[in-house]
Amino acid sequence: MRKGIQDIAAMLASAVMLTGCTPNDPETAVSPVQAVTRTTERLQQSNDVYTRRGDDGVLITKVQEPAPKVWDALKAALADRNVTLTVFDRSGGRMGDTAMVFMRRWSGQTASYYFDCGQSMTGRRADEDRLRAVLLAQLTRLREDTIAVAVHFSAFASPITMGASAATAQCTSTGRGEMDLLDDVRRRLGIVQAR
Repeated sequence: MRKGIQDIAAMLASAVMLTGCTPNDPETAVSPVQAVTRTTERLQQSNDVYTRRGDDGVLITKVQEPAPKVWDALKAALADRNVTLTVFDRSGGRMGDTAMVFMRRWSGQTASYYFDCGQSMTGRRADEDRLRAVLLAQLTRLREDTIAVAVHFSAFASPITMGASAATAQCTSTGRGEMDLLDDVRRRLGIVQAR
């Protein structure tokens, strides 16, 4: 009798934990960053629809592929960009780097391709300053075997030399880094995209 009660208690505890980890709306991807509201806008890129959420700055795509296959494609896409995974939680579906540091270029592009950090007297701060960035990705299982991939990319710019513009600047993502990463994941999954 006591064993049966313990089994029931364990199942209830598991159900409560799983319910607490799922989004309220089964069609909403879990964010890799903490956020309060959920405003969205649709972005049309070729034949694929991406969703950008304004509150946490994530770009989301949805694919109908097995979760392990999507995980491996995302991990390979990040490895190709030389991302050191400081966050790697396979069971939670989250990976990324919260301690990226780069100057002028990243993944074959100028930093201003990815971020707008304002201007200095000599040009774009993204191309002149040291960028401290966070790149996080989150997989979420949705209905009908659909996997949502949410990507967040943010940065701060710090001047290399001290001077009049020595203040650290918060950068705004252009969305290109997130879109390039999601395009790469989709390509690795064999999802054809016309550009």
